[in-house]
Amino acid sequence: DGGTHWSTGWGRFLTGTDLGRLYFADITGDNKADLIVHTNDGNIAVRKNMGTYFDGGTHWSTGWGRFLTGTDLGRLYFADITGDNKADLIVHTNDGNIAVRKNMGTYFDGGTHWSTGWGRFLTGTDQGRLRFGDTTGDGKADMYVHTIQNGEVAVRTNMGTYFNGGTRMITL
Repeated sequence: DGGTHWSTGWGRFLTGTDLGRLYFADITGDNKADLIVHTNDGNIAVRKNMGTYFDGGTHWSTGWGRFLTGTDLGRLYFADITGDNKADLIVHTNDGNIAVRKNMGTYFDGGTHWSTGWGRFLTGTDQGRLRFGDTTGDGKADMYVHTIQNGEVAVRTNMGTYFNGGTRMITL
């Protein structure tokens, strides 16, 4: 299936090493994934899902130019951490810290520290990779820890201001 055409011109946004990176998450709280554009100059814009296309976009944040690939200052993720049906900005720095910047409707707040010790989980080629999604069904994204050494996937439950110690979910 070729799908339905929604947007074009994003060929240089695939790896984060050229013009930037694209993300998809519900930023606006309408239960439809929006297009998040992270440019190499550090800007983040949200292009709202209009049902058959994405709008022209609105600037939300700046200063993230060195957070595109995970090999420089860190990596960004978007998931609903707070349970308000709007994706928040999760900042994973190369020193291993995880901070959550709450979605305030037109911008992300200054952030709150949630976890530490994840410096070797940025690229997926060292100890593993982190992901975020709601495992428990409470509407708040939890942190998935996927380790390379044993193939284990563990879930660290979102406790409201931090992620707990984790539960192993599967090992392949």
